[in-house]
Amino acid sequence: MTYEEAVKYIRDTAAFGSKLGLDNIRTLMSLLGNPQEKLNIIHIAGTNGKGSVASYILSVLDMAGYRVGFYTSPELVRFSERIRINYEEISENDIAVYTGRVYHAAKYMEEHELGRPSEFELVLAMAFCYFLECRVSLVILEVGLGGRLDATNVINHSLLSVITRISYDHMQYLGDTLPLIAAEKAAIIKPRGRVMTYRADAGIMNVIKETCREKDAELYISEPAVRIKASLAEGQVFTLSGKTYRTRMAGLYEVENAALAIQAIRLIAGQGKGRLRVSEKDMELGIERAGWPGRFEILSSEPLVIADGAHNEDGARALSETLTEYFGEQKLILCIGILKDKQYKKMLELLIPHAKKVIVCEVPNPRTLTMPELEKAIREVSREVGIMIPDPGSDVTECIKKLQPEAAATVICGSLYLVGPMRERFIRSKQ
Repeated sequence: MTYEEAVKYIRDTAAFGSKLGLDNIRTLMSLLGNPQEKLNIIHIAGTNGKGSVASYILSVLDMAGYRVGFYTSPELVRFSERIRINYEEISENDIAVYTGRVYHAAKYMEEHELGRPSEFELVLAMAFCYFLECRVSLVILEVGLGGRLDATNVINHSLLSVITRISYDHMQYLGDTLPLIAAEKAAIIKPRGRVMTYRADAGIMNVIKETCREKDAELYISEPAVRIKASLAEGQVFTLSGKTYRTRMAGLYEVENAALAIQAIRLIAGQGKGRLRVSEKDMELGIERAGWPGRFEILSSEPLVIADGAHNEDGARALSETLTEYFGEQKLILCIGILKDKQYKKMLELLIPHAKKVIVCEVPNPRTLTMPELEKAIREVSREVGIMIPDPGSDVTECIKKLQPEAAATVICGSLYLVGPMRERFIRSKQ
């Protein structure tokens, strides 16, 4: 199987859709020898912040000299972003090799009426096989959707379960209350395992505590950090447990994410024989060096263009707070595209007050709000804000350049499926 054939096979599999549940992935992993059971895994679930927390943990462990498998989804641009060892993405040759391996197992399942693995399940299986054969020290594993029935929950044990901020998203699958959503996320907790999470409201905490009691798991609640400086250009400085750290990520929510990552690493490093050896210098440099594409990321300084993949109400609220911190009452250009199954009306209510003008986009995804639908939703929030609808086939970056002199900055937001391609255009324009 060639690289091109491998990617086509994986992409074509997406056309068959997917269903939540662990039956298919358990069968697939069994046919592959259950490599996931031979890996040391940090499992991360949550509504927002998973990617950033994973990135901070990776950066620190990389500084400490560990070989770390990193699995995340979806990719912003390249398929290979989803499977990495430290900062090296899986090669085209290895994509072909490991796709071939899971292809034969999946074909066996279909021929024997054992199920049809989804795209996500195939890629996850590839990652587990790849990480085991590359002999990584541990794996950072990001949940795709929810937790209880997410394919990543095929693992039976983990070094640590990390639960980031929980809020409303994917309610059609996870439930329409925060306790119900929390129960789905908390299901990644393993019997007699360890759990690290933020302090949340009582409804969420009660669910997590009860899950820990049922599974005889140890619960650790992240100590809050204290921000002492926030700079758009230089990032943020904060203190935690009497120590000072710096993150170059400027989103206000990143201090909370960094603090959770620091305490997760400290917890793992304190576990018995063979524990991780991470110095305080590794911690400081790793937190400072960490980055996560598309999360309040400055794509251009002149003109100032920022990309933030806020794609739900909580993400939009965090973005709004960050914009207020850095720009106050200054009006901005917002370039927005949103999926129709998101809480887009509430997102727009949070974001449109920051806008002088809005560039309306369609996301390259079948679930996108169309431009007329998005325009109508914006008008329901504000009759005054200016709206630009790009001509079909036009380059949105040219629209941004045209409007930029009218505002302090342009912010691309609403969906990672919009941020990814737009980010790539700006990167290419600098080359």
